[in-house]
Amino acid sequence: MAAHAPSAPAAAGVVSAIAPLAAGASLSRPAAVFEGGLDGFTRDGFIAGWACRPGVIARSHVRVLWENEPIAEAVADAFRLDLLHAGKGLGHCGFFARLNHELPPGEHVFTLIAVLAEGGEIEIARDLALVLPADPDIRAGLPESPRERAIWRDEDVLGHLAQFDLPRHCREMGVERFVDVVYRFMLDRWADDSARGLYPSILEKASLTPEAFFSIILTSDERKGRQTPLPSPFDYRFPFATYATGGG
Repeated sequence: MAAHAPSAPAAAGVVSAIAPLAAGASLSRPAAVFEGGLDGFTRDGFIAGWACRPGVIARSHVRVLWENEPIAEAVADAFRLDLLHAGKGLGHCGFFARLNHELPPGEHVFTLIAVLAEGGEIEIARDLALVLPADPDIRAGLPESPRERAIWRDEDVLGHLAQFDLPRHCREMGVERFVDVVYRFMLDRWADDSARGLYPSILEKASLTPEAFFSIILTSDERKGRQTPLPSPFDYRFPFATYATGGG
């Protein structure tokens, strides 16, 4: 991968550019394929990047190697809007990993690996080149790691419904449970009798798509009146988890 300067933050210190993807290597199982990259350094001693398993909503534990030695480690579960726009899961796969010692200015080449919960490691990408500026003024202009985690907004979710795979969830849950789950997810209550009498039948008849129903509830006055954000994919209330074919 060609060297590139650290990207400017999109908002609130979040690095905006997504590093070019590298094919996974040294895979222990077909279902454990990862993808990810590194985006740049921060002026407060972190390295920014992202990692995820396509088709799986799960936190990824990542380690960054420099000269074959671990130099940073983190959990890739931070929300980044650019990753959501790029179709990387639901966008909750960014990380800021603190460097365990200072690097000299210049170009550095890293390897990104995933640390598996069941033991072992999988290489995500190698030869990831980043440039640490020598000029103090340029380095001072690097973004800082965010002090607060970004959250996805309702409009972000609404613009990326395809990534929720709602038709499959509706089919697997059944229309009645799907209606209840959507109400619980967005309104923190179960569907009332009028909703149960209306939506399951029209979903069953395909007069209304799962995405359209989801959008109706997400843009309802009741939802707009709520002050709390939607549960994240790692919240116990999140009902739309996906799993890689073949398990694991």
